[in-house]
Amino acid sequence: MIWFLIGLIGVTYLINKATLYYGFRNLTYKMEVGKNTFEIGEEIEIVSIIENKKPLTISFLSVEEKFPKGFNLDGNIYTLFIMPYQRVKRTYKISGEKRGLYRIKDVNLELGDFVGFNKSYEDIEIKRELIIFPKKIDLNESISPIGSLNGDISVKRWIIDDPLMTIGIREYTGNEPQKLIHWPSSAKYNNLMVKNFDFTTDNSVLIVLNIESAKPYWRGIDDDRIEKAISITRAVMEEFEKLRIPYGLASNACNAGSNYIKGHFYHPGLGANHLYHFLEILGSMSYTVSFTFEETLKNISRRQGNYTTVAVITPKILESYIEPINFLGKTVNKTVVISVDDKYLEDLNKSIIRFRGD
Repeated sequence: MIWFLIGLIGVTYLINKATLYYGFRNLTYKMEVGKNTFEIGEEIEIVSIIENKKPLTISFLSVEEKFPKGFNLDGNIYTLFIMPYQRVKRTYKISGEKRGLYRIKDVNLELGDFVGFNKSYEDIEIKRELIIFPKKIDLNESISPIGSLNGDISVKRWIIDDPLMTIGIREYTGNEPQKLIHWPSSAKYNNLMVKNFDFTTDNSVLIVLNIESAKPYWRGIDDDRIEKAISITRAVMEEFEKLRIPYGLASNACNAGSNYIKGHFYHPGLGANHLYHFLEILGSMSYTVSFTFEETLKNISRRQGNYTTVAVITPKILESYIEPINFLGKTVNKTVVISVDDKYLEDLNKSIIRFRGD
């Protein structure tokens, strides 16, 4: 009996040593996610696959999967008993509660011996990136016009003028199609003039999103208004896509996924892929500003792009924005400004179409 117990203890000791020494060998872990982009609150199916590719039983394995702040779960912990050459799959669901770019960086594995006296650990880098898109909102319920639009929020009116209301001519800026040049008036004033109405074709818009909400930006990051501005930007893009009006994007925001992307500028376009790419950008934006908004506006004024309208969307209008916004209004056919905070909206040039975020 004594020799039996000694033998049993010896066998147990050897098994324990083997389990700890060989336990992580030929043991693989993999996390699968069906896609990389999601809406706020959308279920994200996480599939964890652990495979033991050796002829040794793993009596105790604890798996700790950690999720960054912004999800409904901080993490998921479970334990497993894995037979030789067994493959175990665990499936569960999480959801993102806030827009952003999220990284699931690593998973912690804890291996226990046969009797639970000793443990060994291993961290596995997985580097999965998930993007949560901005909150989807109804544009008509999210902004209100200031001035003479009499409650009209239709984005068609932003770029397609009503000839009964806006008949007239103005100086040619270089951005308008040549077919809109009014030659009799040009000869009369000895300067190129264009018709200021009847925009029915060749329309496009550049959406300019500002992330700055204070000077300097890091002293007063107004994340609620910034998020509202980003959501409004998404709603505006989706409206242009529905109307088949080409739209581009410019922003002074940095990309949370890259230290090399400083600001954004994309020419107008259309299509599901075009919109999806912009939604990825909006989802990945951080609150770090690459350029002041004044610099951003001046760069756009100098670009002389082929867009007929510029739509500025900002969490706030700081006093220093007024002059460059008014100057921008003189260099393009039409300028629209949407500010979540309505301070200084009334100080902009009356030719600029103005909205406040509700």
